[in-house]
Amino acid sequence: MIGSEDSELRVNDGSVFDRKLQWFAILEGAHPNYDTRALIYRHISVPEWAPVYQAPEYSALVRVSPILLKLADPQDWHRTWTLLFPELSGSYLASEKNLECVAEHLQTMVSVGFEKGESIFRFHDSWIMSSLYPTLSESDRDRLHGPIEKWLWLRGNRFEESEDRSSISTEGYPLEAGWLTLDGEMQEAIYAGIVAKRTWKETQK
Repeated sequence: MIGSEDSELRVNDGSVFDRKLQWFAILEGAHPNYDTRALIYRHISVPEWAPVYQAPEYSALVRVSPILLKLADPQDWHRTWTLLFPELSGSYLASEKNLECVAEHLQTMVSVGFEKGESIFRFHDSWIMSSLYPTLSESDRDRLHGPIEKWLWLRGNRFEESEDRSSISTEGYPLEAGWLTLDGEMQEAIYAGIVAKRTWKETQK
């Protein structure tokens, strides 16, 4: 279950990164003040990473693609992230699958549908996804997780975490790109997440 007001995890709680799991970070690739690839190579000597925008229709956006980064030491990366480039949007996820498998799954979430068409989706943004998650149906949560056992979302000075889906099979849910359609409630939740993010940033100035 996603963290509640009584169960939110503080960012200095290293136990949030279960050492039995393989952790990844999804990082924004389009921030005007940060070169995400340069940051990765500056802090990890031989990184394993993949751009999420790989489909032909997004070829023009590959330089600003969100980056999926495999983490050998998630707690050390988290300290670096929060100290040196905290404005860079992103989130964490855990999976038993390899980088390529997780990247392929994330590619199905690059765009979402809504009543007037479809749009690029900032699924990597912790504020957006943690706000959207409680509004999803059980079947959509299964689809969202896919090979991902747990999502971990950083919201200011605390984490929120998804349900643990390690025991749930999603083989019955073959996914196509843009499988998620946002209804009115979902859109309102995303907007609330964006407002919460802006409000938190204002308190940090």
